[in-house]
Amino acid sequence: MATILCVDDEPTQLMLLRLALTRAGHEVLEAPDGQTGVEMAASHHPDVIIMDLMMPGMDGATAIKHIKENQATQSIPILVLSAYIKGAQAKRAIDAGAEELISKSLILTDLIDKVNQYTQ
Repeated sequence: MATILCVDDEPTQLMLLRLALTRAGHEVLEAPDGQTGVEMAASHHPDVIIMDLMMPGMDGATAIKHIKENQATQSIPILVLSAYIKGAQAKRAIDAGAEELISKSLILTDLIDKVNQYTQ
């Protein structure tokens, strides 16, 4: 069982991720914004982080940059799950160190397969 940190400002999205990931046998941590996600990454050292891009306060790309700059968390794979997988925000996320950009329109079972690639 892997620990997955989900960072998203939409409670419904967090609920969907929690249900799908726990059903697949993973432990799920949730953060409602980028700053909390950075703090939880440092304190819990999850196996994978699923990060939204567009959030109030600290956005996902900035949170990724902070996580990847911290020696204690820089090796954690970060999957960006966003409606914005093209354009400037997506480029910022990849430049900051995200492993993959995944569209929020992706079927949840496909997302589970992606997560499992990074936790085995």
